[in-house]
Amino acid sequence: MEPADPCFKKTASYRVLIDPDGTSHIRIIRRVNFRTLLLVFKEVYLELKKNPEKKPHIIIYLSKSLSTEMSDNLTNFLDFSGSCVEGTFELRIVE
Repeated sequence: MEPADPCFKKTASYRVLIDPDGTSHIRIIRRVNFRTLLLVFKEVYLELKKNPEKKPHIIIYLSKSLSTEMSDNLTNFLDFSGSCVEGTFELRIVE
């Protein structure tokens, strides 16, 4: 993948887009188990690390309907990730 090319992955449970700026957008559509989330996060993070000029930035979008079940766990996971690996990580609740 060239640094300017966007990367897109689509499944029934989530969508992943890495934009040309090097920011990853992960949209959770259906409830996913934690193992799946870790695998997606790992795949995206490793893809972002291929460009050493930019610090990895991952934004996870979660709908309000899923946020009651998943947002606390995701927030804790992203806080943990931010303290262990290089990069910035965000959780955004969408309508």
